[in-house]
Amino acid sequence: MAKRPENPTALGDLVALRLQRIAERATTLTKGVELFALAAGALAFAVGLFVFPPSWRVVWAILGIGVCALPALIALFADLRLKRVLRTVPETAGELRSIHKDSEIRKAMIDLADRDDDHEARTPLIKLGSELNALRRAISAQRDQLINTWRNVTALTSLPGMVALAVVGMFALLALSAIAVAVRVTLLGT
Repeated sequence: MAKRPENPTALGDLVALRLQRIAERATTLTKGVELFALAAGALAFAVGLFVFPPSWRVVWAILGIGVCALPALIALFADLRLKRVLRTVPETAGELRSIHKDSEIRKAMIDLADRDDDHEARTPLIKLGSELNALRRAISAQRDQLINTWRNVTALTSLPGMVALAVVGMFALLALSAIAVAVRVTLLGT
């Protein structure tokens, strides 16, 4: 367990640092999902061009690009949100320092600050995101004043769902591509 800072400034800085560490670690994941989703989307688009007859290829070219790009766009959006977290850490620390008198927010900040320094490295990202839910609930009433903190905590707590959505979409594209090729080969013989 880490030594709890008594100084409100140090507490706000430590919580902002924890958010930064989680975002840095999660960026690697989102980049990987982005690349795989992009590859899966490109493959699915190419398969669509192959399996559809020439009269349908224009329709597929228009509609398929959006469908095939969706998982990669979701992962890209998650990655952009993480980059925003990293860019706005100083502002987040300032906001957290300014609200230390709110007992619910202070308790949520102390819970995050009490973690040892290796906690972010050992704990799965999904669990880290759920650990931030207490802070998210605590600051939700003041989200108009805590704009950066709210956006950053929301980006980190919604990250597991966005990554899962991108991965499911990627596998759905790959499965549909395999089915489309099998149907084309089996039914049409070409």
